[in-house]
Amino acid sequence: MKHEMKSKDRALAVFRGELPDRAPVCDFGNIAMVGHYGHKLSDVRGNPDLTREIMAKWAKESQSDMVFGPFESKGIFMDIPGMKVKLPEDDQGSLLLDYFASPDDIESKPLYDPMNRKECPNLHKYVVDTFRAVHESCPDAMTPVWCEGPLTTSGFLRGIDQLLMDILMEPEIAKRAVKRGAELSRRVVSAQLEEIDADYVIYTDPVSSADMIDDAMFRTFNLEELKKSTSLWKQNYGVDAMLHICGDTTPMLKSFRETGARVLSVDHAVDLAEARQVFQKDVVIMGNLDPVSVLLQGSADDVDKVAEKCFNDAGRDGCYIFGAGCAVPKHTPIENIVQMTNVSKRHAY
Repeated sequence: MKHEMKSKDRALAVFRGELPDRAPVCDFGNIAMVGHYGHKLSDVRGNPDLTREIMAKWAKESQSDMVFGPFESKGIFMDIPGMKVKLPEDDQGSLLLDYFASPDDIESKPLYDPMNRKECPNLHKYVVDTFRAVHESCPDAMTPVWCEGPLTTSGFLRGIDQLLMDILMEPEIAKRAVKRGAELSRRVVSAQLEEIDADYVIYTDPVSSADMIDDAMFRTFNLEELKKSTSLWKQNYGVDAMLHICGDTTPMLKSFRETGARVLSVDHAVDLAEARQVFQKDVVIMGNLDPVSVLLQGSADDVDKVAEKCFNDAGRDGCYIFGAGCAVPKHTPIENIVQMTNVSKRHAY
Protein backbone atom coordinates (compact mmCIF):
# COMPACT_ATOMS: atom_id res chain seq x y z
CA MET A 1 0.00 0.00 0.00
CA LYS A 2 1.22 3.50 -0.76
CA HIS A 3 2.11 5.82 2.12
CA GLU A 4 -0.75 8.02 3.29
CA MET A 5 -1.01 11.22 1.28
CA LYS A 6 -2.40 14.61 2.21
CA SER A 7 -5.87 15.40 0.90
CA LYS A 8 -4.89 17.95 -1.72
CA ASP A 9 -1.97 15.88 -2.97
CA ARG A 10 -4.25 12.85 -3.25
CA ALA A 11 -6.82 14.70 -5.36
CA LEU A 12 -4.27 16.45 -7.55
CA ALA A 13 -2.57 13.12 -8.24
CA VAL A 14 -5.77 11.76 -9.77
CA PHE A 15 -6.11 14.83 -12.01
CA ARG A 16 -2.51 14.28 -13.16
CA GLY A 17 -3.19 10.65 -14.03
CA GLU A 18 -1.17 9.28 -11.13
CA LEU A 19 -2.19 6.56 -8.69
CA PRO A 20 -2.70 8.01 -5.18
CA ASP A 21 -2.81 6.05 -1.95
CA ARG A 22 -6.61 5.76 -2.29
CA ALA A 23 -9.51 7.37 -4.13
CA PRO A 24 -10.05 10.99 -3.07
CA VAL A 25 -13.47 11.89 -1.69
CA CYS A 26 -15.46 14.88 -2.93
CA ASP A 27 -18.40 16.01 -0.80
CA PHE A 28 -19.90 17.84 -3.85
CA GLY A 29 -21.98 20.05 -1.57
CA ASN A 30 -22.64 23.76 -1.85
CA ILE A 31 -25.24 24.00 0.90
CA ALA A 32 -24.96 20.90 3.12
CA MET A 33 -22.47 22.57 5.42
CA VAL A 34 -24.62 25.65 6.00
CA GLY A 35 -27.38 23.92 7.94
CA HIS A 36 -24.90 21.67 9.73
CA TYR A 37 -23.52 24.71 11.53
CA GLY A 38 -26.91 26.27 12.19
CA HIS A 39 -27.07 28.80 9.37
CA LYS A 40 -29.24 29.58 6.36
CA LEU A 41 -27.99 30.31 2.86
CA SER A 42 -28.97 33.96 3.33
CA ASP A 43 -26.44 34.15 6.18
CA VAL A 44 -23.50 33.30 3.92
CA ARG A 45 -24.51 35.11 0.71
CA GLY A 46 -21.93 37.82 0.21
CA ASN A 47 -20.35 37.01 3.58
CA PRO A 48 -16.83 35.69 2.96
CA ASP A 49 -15.88 35.85 6.64
CA LEU A 50 -18.69 33.47 7.64
CA THR A 51 -17.90 31.30 4.61
CA ARG A 52 -14.28 30.98 5.78
CA GLU A 53 -15.42 30.05 9.28
CA ILE A 54 -17.86 27.40 8.05
CA MET A 55 -15.59 25.88 5.43
CA ALA A 56 -12.55 25.61 7.69
CA LYS A 57 -14.62 23.54 10.11
CA TRP A 58 -16.39 21.57 7.39
CA ALA A 59 -13.21 20.51 5.57
CA LYS A 60 -11.77 19.17 8.82
CA GLU A 61 -14.92 17.51 10.12
CA SER A 62 -16.14 16.01 6.84
CA GLN A 63 -12.66 14.63 6.01
CA SER A 64 -13.29 15.37 2.33
CA ASP A 65 -10.34 15.74 -0.02
CA MET A 66 -12.26 18.05 -2.37
CA VAL A 67 -14.70 20.70 -1.10
CA PHE A 68 -17.11 22.99 -2.90
CA GLY A 69 -18.70 25.66 -0.70
CA PRO A 70 -21.91 27.69 -0.16
CA PHE A 71 -22.22 30.11 -3.09
CA GLU A 72 -25.22 31.73 -4.77
CA SER A 73 -25.51 30.16 -8.23
CA LYS A 74 -27.64 32.96 -9.68
CA GLY A 75 -24.87 35.45 -8.90
CA ILE A 76 -23.65 35.00 -12.46
CA PHE A 77 -26.88 36.58 -13.77
CA MET A 78 -27.54 39.36 -11.27
CA ASP A 79 -25.43 41.98 -13.08
CA ILE A 80 -27.24 41.58 -16.41
CA PRO A 81 -29.07 44.87 -17.08
CA GLY A 82 -32.69 44.64 -16.01
CA MET A 83 -32.44 41.04 -14.81
CA LYS A 84 -34.71 40.25 -11.87
CA VAL A 85 -33.62 37.56 -9.40
CA LYS A 86 -35.48 36.14 -6.42
CA LEU A 87 -33.25 35.10 -3.53
CA PRO A 88 -35.02 32.75 -1.09
CA GLU A 89 -33.83 32.69 2.47
CA ASP A 90 -32.56 29.13 2.38
CA ASP A 91 -32.32 28.00 -1.23
CA GLN A 92 -30.65 28.97 -4.49
CA GLY A 93 -32.04 31.99 -6.32
CA SER A 94 -34.29 31.93 -9.36
CA LEU A 95 -34.56 34.19 -12.41
CA LEU A 96 -37.85 36.03 -12.87
CA LEU A 97 -37.56 36.81 -16.58
CA ASP A 98 -36.06 35.53 -19.82
CA TYR A 99 -33.41 38.03 -20.91
CA PHE A 100 -33.28 36.88 -24.52
CA ALA A 101 -37.08 36.95 -24.85
CA SER A 102 -37.00 37.38 -28.64
CA PRO A 103 -34.51 36.16 -31.25
CA ASP A 104 -33.42 39.76 -31.85
CA ASP A 105 -32.47 40.09 -28.17
CA ILE A 106 -29.76 37.46 -28.55
CA GLU A 107 -27.40 39.81 -30.37
CA SER A 108 -28.78 43.18 -29.33
CA LYS A 109 -29.02 42.93 -25.55
CA PRO A 110 -25.80 43.62 -23.62
CA LEU A 111 -24.03 41.26 -21.24
CA TYR A 112 -21.54 42.45 -18.65
CA ASP A 113 -17.78 41.94 -18.86
CA PRO A 114 -16.82 39.48 -16.08
CA MET A 115 -13.28 40.83 -16.12
CA ASN A 116 -14.49 44.31 -15.15
CA ARG A 117 -15.46 44.26 -11.48
CA LYS A 118 -17.27 47.59 -11.80
CA GLU A 119 -19.64 46.02 -14.33
CA CYS A 120 -20.37 42.95 -12.21
CA PRO A 121 -20.23 43.65 -8.46
CA ASN A 122 -22.76 40.91 -7.76
CA LEU A 123 -20.71 38.28 -9.61
CA HIS A 124 -17.80 39.13 -7.35
CA LYS A 125 -19.88 39.44 -4.19
CA TYR A 126 -21.81 36.19 -4.56
CA VAL A 127 -19.45 33.98 -6.57
CA VAL A 128 -15.82 35.15 -6.86
CA ASP A 129 -15.42 36.29 -3.26
CA THR A 130 -17.11 33.12 -2.01
CA PHE A 131 -14.81 30.79 -3.91
CA ARG A 132 -11.81 32.85 -2.81
CA ALA A 133 -12.94 32.42 0.81
CA VAL A 134 -13.29 28.65 0.32
CA HIS A 135 -9.83 28.46 -1.22
CA GLU A 136 -8.24 30.50 1.56
CA SER A 137 -9.95 28.59 4.37
CA CYS A 138 -9.27 25.08 3.04
CA PRO A 139 -5.58 25.04 2.07
CA ASP A 140 -5.28 21.30 2.63
CA ALA A 141 -8.18 20.39 0.31
CA MET A 142 -8.62 20.71 -3.43
CA THR A 143 -10.86 23.69 -4.21
CA PRO A 144 -12.46 24.89 -7.46
CA VAL A 145 -13.98 27.80 -9.27
CA TRP A 146 -17.31 27.29 -10.99
CA CYS A 147 -19.87 28.27 -13.58
CA GLU A 148 -22.89 26.77 -15.29
CA GLY A 149 -21.99 25.22 -18.63
CA PRO A 150 -22.84 26.54 -22.11
CA LEU A 151 -26.32 25.07 -22.58
CA THR A 152 -27.43 25.83 -19.04
CA THR A 153 -26.15 29.42 -19.06
CA SER A 154 -27.83 29.93 -22.42
CA GLY A 155 -30.99 28.29 -21.14
CA PHE A 156 -31.25 30.71 -18.25
CA LEU A 157 -30.74 33.65 -20.62
CA ARG A 158 -33.18 32.49 -23.30
CA GLY A 159 -35.50 30.49 -21.04
CA ILE A 160 -34.82 26.77 -20.79
CA ASP A 161 -38.09 25.68 -22.41
CA GLN A 162 -37.61 28.19 -25.21
CA LEU A 163 -34.02 27.11 -25.83
CA LEU A 164 -35.07 23.47 -26.06
CA MET A 165 -37.81 24.47 -28.49
CA ASP A 166 -35.26 26.43 -30.52
CA ILE A 167 -33.01 23.38 -30.67
CA LEU A 168 -35.89 21.37 -32.11
CA MET A 169 -37.51 23.96 -34.36
CA GLU A 170 -35.09 26.87 -34.90
CA PRO A 171 -31.57 25.46 -34.64
CA GLU A 172 -29.84 28.59 -35.96
CA ILE A 173 -31.47 30.70 -33.26
CA ALA A 174 -30.40 28.11 -30.68
CA LYS A 175 -26.80 28.23 -31.91
CA ARG A 176 -26.73 32.01 -31.61
CA ALA A 177 -28.05 31.86 -28.05
CA VAL A 178 -25.62 29.12 -27.05
CA LYS A 179 -22.69 31.03 -28.51
CA ARG A 180 -23.40 34.05 -26.32
CA GLY A 181 -24.14 32.00 -23.23
CA ALA A 182 -21.02 29.91 -23.69
CA GLU A 183 -18.81 32.97 -24.03
CA LEU A 184 -20.28 34.49 -20.86
CA SER A 185 -19.72 31.27 -18.92
CA ARG A 186 -16.14 30.97 -20.19
CA ARG A 187 -15.32 34.51 -19.13
CA VAL A 188 -17.02 34.08 -15.73
CA VAL A 189 -14.66 31.20 -15.02
CA SER A 190 -11.66 33.08 -16.40
CA ALA A 191 -12.48 36.09 -14.21
CA GLN A 192 -12.37 33.82 -11.15
CA LEU A 193 -9.10 32.25 -12.25
CA GLU A 194 -7.57 35.70 -12.63
CA GLU A 195 -8.11 36.26 -8.91
CA ILE A 196 -8.07 32.79 -7.33
CA ASP A 197 -5.32 30.19 -7.46
CA ALA A 198 -7.93 27.44 -7.84
CA ASP A 199 -7.03 23.80 -8.39
CA TYR A 200 -9.68 23.05 -11.02
CA VAL A 201 -12.93 24.20 -12.63
CA ILE A 202 -16.35 22.69 -11.99
CA TYR A 203 -18.55 23.16 -15.06
CA THR A 204 -22.14 22.08 -14.35
CA ASP A 205 -24.45 21.73 -17.34
CA PRO A 206 -27.75 20.05 -16.37
CA VAL A 207 -29.54 21.19 -19.56
CA SER A 208 -27.23 18.74 -21.39
CA SER A 209 -28.85 15.81 -19.58
CA ALA A 210 -30.28 13.00 -21.67
CA ASP A 211 -33.53 13.82 -19.90
CA MET A 212 -33.63 16.98 -22.04
CA ILE A 213 -31.59 16.40 -25.22
CA ASP A 214 -30.10 13.49 -27.14
CA ASP A 215 -26.51 12.80 -28.13
CA ALA A 216 -26.88 14.33 -31.59
CA MET A 217 -28.13 17.56 -30.03
CA PHE A 218 -25.30 17.51 -27.50
CA ARG A 219 -22.73 17.20 -30.28
CA THR A 220 -24.38 19.86 -32.45
CA PHE A 221 -25.04 22.51 -29.82
CA ASN A 222 -22.61 21.98 -26.96
CA LEU A 223 -19.58 19.81 -27.69
CA GLU A 224 -17.44 22.41 -29.46
CA GLU A 225 -18.22 25.05 -26.84
CA LEU A 226 -17.18 22.70 -24.06
CA LYS A 227 -13.95 21.84 -25.87
CA LYS A 228 -13.20 25.53 -26.37
CA SER A 229 -13.71 26.24 -22.66
CA THR A 230 -11.64 23.36 -21.27
CA SER A 231 -8.75 24.01 -23.65
CA LEU A 232 -8.76 27.75 -22.91
CA TRP A 233 -8.55 27.27 -19.13
CA LYS A 234 -5.85 24.64 -19.48
CA GLN A 235 -3.79 26.79 -21.83
CA ASN A 236 -4.22 30.14 -20.06
CA TYR A 237 -4.35 29.08 -16.41
CA GLY A 238 -2.99 25.54 -16.27
CA VAL A 239 -6.14 24.08 -14.70
CA ASP A 240 -8.29 21.13 -15.71
CA ALA A 241 -12.06 20.93 -15.64
CA MET A 242 -14.60 18.62 -14.07
CA LEU A 243 -17.79 18.39 -16.11
CA HIS A 244 -20.99 17.50 -14.26
CA ILE A 245 -24.24 16.76 -16.08
CA CYS A 246 -27.25 15.53 -14.14
CA GLY A 247 -29.43 12.52 -14.86
CA ASP A 248 -28.85 9.45 -16.97
CA THR A 249 -26.19 10.57 -19.42
CA THR A 250 -25.37 7.08 -20.68
CA PRO A 251 -26.22 7.96 -24.32
CA MET A 252 -23.62 10.76 -24.24
CA LEU A 253 -20.72 8.96 -22.57
CA LYS A 254 -18.69 8.54 -25.76
CA SER A 255 -19.20 12.19 -26.65
CA PHE A 256 -18.18 13.26 -23.14
CA ARG A 257 -14.71 11.84 -23.80
CA GLU A 258 -14.26 14.51 -26.47
CA THR A 259 -15.07 17.53 -24.26
CA GLY A 260 -11.54 17.90 -22.92
CA ALA A 261 -12.77 17.63 -19.34
CA ARG A 262 -10.27 15.76 -17.18
CA VAL A 263 -13.00 14.52 -14.83
CA LEU A 264 -16.55 13.54 -15.70
CA SER A 265 -18.95 13.56 -12.77
CA VAL A 266 -21.79 11.10 -13.34
CA ASP A 267 -25.15 10.97 -11.59
CA HIS A 268 -26.43 7.92 -9.73
CA ALA A 269 -28.57 6.92 -12.76
CA VAL A 270 -25.44 6.11 -14.79
CA ASP A 271 -23.98 2.61 -14.69
CA LEU A 272 -20.44 3.14 -13.40
CA ALA A 273 -19.17 -0.08 -14.92
CA GLU A 274 -20.35 1.03 -18.35
CA ALA A 275 -18.87 4.49 -17.86
CA ARG A 276 -15.51 2.97 -16.89
CA GLN A 277 -15.59 0.77 -19.99
CA VAL A 278 -16.28 3.77 -22.22
CA PHE A 279 -13.78 6.14 -20.59
CA GLN A 280 -11.06 3.56 -19.90
CA LYS A 281 -8.22 5.49 -18.26
CA ASP A 282 -8.50 8.50 -20.57
CA VAL A 283 -10.93 10.29 -18.25
CA VAL A 284 -11.35 10.29 -14.47
CA ILE A 285 -14.82 9.30 -13.23
CA MET A 286 -16.44 10.93 -10.23
CA GLY A 287 -19.60 9.64 -8.54
CA ASN A 288 -22.10 8.18 -8.24
CA LEU A 289 -23.82 7.81 -4.86
CA ASP A 290 -27.47 8.85 -4.83
CA PRO A 291 -27.37 12.17 -2.94
CA VAL A 292 -30.97 11.89 -1.72
CA SER A 293 -31.91 8.27 -1.02
CA VAL A 294 -28.44 7.27 0.20
CA LEU A 295 -26.61 10.33 1.53
CA LEU A 296 -29.53 12.42 2.79
CA GLN A 297 -32.06 9.76 3.79
CA GLY A 298 -29.81 6.77 4.39
CA SER A 299 -27.47 5.71 7.17
CA ALA A 300 -23.73 5.21 7.26
CA ASP A 301 -24.41 1.50 6.69
CA ASP A 302 -26.38 2.36 3.55
CA VAL A 303 -23.48 4.46 2.29
CA ASP A 304 -21.15 1.58 2.99
CA LYS A 305 -23.21 -0.93 1.03
CA VAL A 306 -23.73 1.23 -2.05
CA ALA A 307 -20.12 2.38 -1.98
CA GLU A 308 -18.89 -1.16 -2.39
CA LYS A 309 -20.58 -1.37 -5.77
CA CYS A 310 -19.08 1.97 -6.81
CA PHE A 311 -15.57 0.76 -6.05
CA ASN A 312 -16.17 -2.60 -7.67
CA ASP A 313 -17.45 -0.96 -10.85
CA ALA A 314 -15.02 1.93 -11.23
CA GLY A 315 -12.61 2.50 -8.40
CA ARG A 316 -10.46 -0.58 -7.92
CA ASP A 317 -7.39 0.59 -9.81
CA GLY A 318 -7.41 4.38 -9.79
CA CYS A 319 -8.73 7.10 -12.06
CA TYR A 320 -11.71 7.51 -9.73
CA ILE A 321 -13.02 10.16 -7.35
CA PHE A 322 -15.59 8.94 -4.85
CA GLY A 323 -18.52 11.30 -4.41
CA ALA A 324 -22.20 11.95 -4.79
CA GLY A 325 -23.85 11.76 -8.19
CA CYS A 326 -25.13 15.32 -7.82
CA ALA A 327 -25.12 18.17 -5.30
CA VAL A 328 -25.38 17.00 -1.69
CA PRO A 329 -28.61 18.37 -0.17
CA LYS A 330 -28.92 20.43 2.96
CA HIS A 331 -29.37 18.42 6.18
CA THR A 332 -27.25 15.54 4.83
CA PRO A 333 -25.76 13.91 7.96
CA ILE A 334 -22.06 14.59 8.06
CA GLU A 335 -21.59 11.02 9.34
CA ASN A 336 -22.61 9.81 5.88
CA ILE A 337 -19.98 11.97 4.22
CA VAL A 338 -17.34 10.79 6.69
CA GLN A 339 -18.35 7.22 5.85
CA MET A 340 -17.37 7.87 2.25
CA THR A 341 -13.82 8.48 3.44
CA ASN A 342 -13.92 5.35 5.59
CA VAL A 343 -14.85 3.26 2.55
CA SER A 344 -12.12 4.85 0.48
CA LYS A 345 -9.57 4.05 3.17
CA ARG A 346 -10.75 0.45 3.14
CA HIS A 347 -10.06 0.32 -0.59
CA ALA A 348 -6.55 1.77 -0.46
CA TYR A 349 -4.55 1.03 -3.60
